[in-house]
Amino acid sequence: MQCDRPKDEIPSTRLWRAPLFLPVLSAVLLAMVAEAMAGSYMALLAVQKIGMSPLELSAFLTVPAVTGIAVTTLFGHLQDRKPVVWPLLLSLFAKVVGLGACAYIMQTWLLILGAGIFFGLSAASFALLFAVAKAKLDQLGEPAVLRGMALLRLVASLSWTIGPALGAVLIFATGYEGVYLGAASLAASALAIVTFARMRVLPSADENKAQLSGSTLLCAAPALLALAAFHTAMFMGSNAMSIVVAQDLGTQSDVGILFSLCAGLEVIVMGAFVAWPSLSSKHWLLLVGFLLFGGYFLMAIAWPTMLSLYIGQLPRAGGIGIISIVGMEMVQAMLPGRPGTASALFGNTISVGFLLSGLGTGTYADAFGYWSLFTLCAALCVFGAMVLVFHDVRTWRRDGDVARQSNRDDRK
Repeated sequence: MQCDRPKDEIPSTRLWRAPLFLPVLSAVLLAMVAEAMAGSYMALLAVQKIGMSPLELSAFLTVPAVTGIAVTTLFGHLQDRKPVVWPLLLSLFAKVVGLGACAYIMQTWLLILGAGIFFGLSAASFALLFAVAKAKLDQLGEPAVLRGMALLRLVASLSWTIGPALGAVLIFATGYEGVYLGAASLAASALAIVTFARMRVLPSADENKAQLSGSTLLCAAPALLALAAFHTAMFMGSNAMSIVVAQDLGTQSDVGILFSLCAGLEVIVMGAFVAWPSLSSKHWLLLVGFLLFGGYFLMAIAWPTMLSLYIGQLPRAGGIGIISIVGMEMVQAMLPGRPGTASALFGNTISVGFLLSGLGTGTYADAFGYWSLFTLCAALCVFGAMVLVFHDVRTWRRDGDVARQSNRDDRK
């Protein structure tokens, strides 16, 4: 997929003319900063403050992922069929309540139950915000869509630069309560923006609306499988990194600094996609992203030190930045005219990754230790890259067969 006009003919100011783009951008920033603050310390909250066992940690991390997949799928289809704003408002409200509850709930079973309900509902906010933005940007044409979606992903990564650093300050000054109350306040600000902006969710302006047939979903399956493997490795590796750093190599503050460093580098990588929107449609970059991401885990395995982890944030950020933007564009290109469904499918690869990472972090680490998770994450990167290669080879063969059949028909 290529832009219709050269880059220098696509002024950035056009994005600001998209209806409600700035409120959506602000809501993404605040909601993701809240998620970054809380997510950086979620595993530590469960292990150090609550005292969960590895299996209890698995339940705490996986239950909200299961409910999140169901809720995101339902809300995504609803947005394509009958666009309404209340699912987004409900999702953001659940984020506020869930984060606030983490500051005070001390019982393991109650925390798991609350996470399953409120974090499951809040999981849809990411996909819904991006779907709203996609529908608005469709009115400006493909170049604006590529640049706008890349800018939203950049802002999401910028949130992970701000959030963990802010969390590190708050956990030093006020403990876990300050981190989660601060995150809840930011989520409440995002909810207020969406509420008072009076957003009207409109259908996509793309006239070539994809049909949700079995063949369409089958065609998208390899890309979704690879993205699920990537998100599993991303979350599982983050859990492992936060625990081994806090327990073996450094301090709780180092955890926040590492997350912020990686996210800051991601912003630089994603800035290239904002400057050159056509990069988003170069799907072969996904393989580069998997190689970089897998290289980070191999570094941690071969050289298990704080210095290695700090240096490793370079390939880690490159991999996350590339796969996040190009992967989302690939899914949206497979389902034109269905921003809700496409965003839900991409968002569900995140939830599936969170689900599998929760199972792996607990059960695999219980058997082999937290350091062993880096090896498993490297293997997932190899698997994701192999799935993409298989998908590309199959696509090339299919296109070649179509071209040969067309030539035979022309000769007849």
